Amino acid sequence: MFSITTRVRYQETDHGGRVYHANYLVWLDMCRTEYLRAKGIDYPAMEKRGTFLVVRKAELEYHGAAAYDDVVEVLIKRIERHKIRVDFYYDIVDNESRKLLISAFIQLVCVDVNGKPIKLPDQLNTVV
Repeated sequence: MFSITTRVRYQETDHGGRVYHANYLVWLDMCRTEYLRAKGIDYPAMEKRGTFLVVRKAELEYHGAAAYDDVVEVLIKRIERHKIRVDFYYDIVDNESRKLLISAFIQLVCVDVNGKPIKLPDQLNTVV
């Protein structure tokens, strides 16, 4: 559906040269941000109007590990839009071998400036 590629940087790895587990979450966020941008969603403007998407749930299943200087592809496989939330389903794969490294699910809830859940804005209708 949508993907980005990134090369593993040294600072993203642990002492063993493998990607530190929390960095996969950063890559998921990068992919989601680029997807929204590609769909014409002006997220900074949405925040200025007092509408925010916050992570409610993050689930990652580790199938393998990327290493320093590997190129990985972060793919959004599916998106489900609900009344106040959007669910993103991802895979992260080694770009060369196509081996599945991570399968993930991120649930975002739409909230106002006070953190109260609100209906997703109409502009997000284009994302699914």
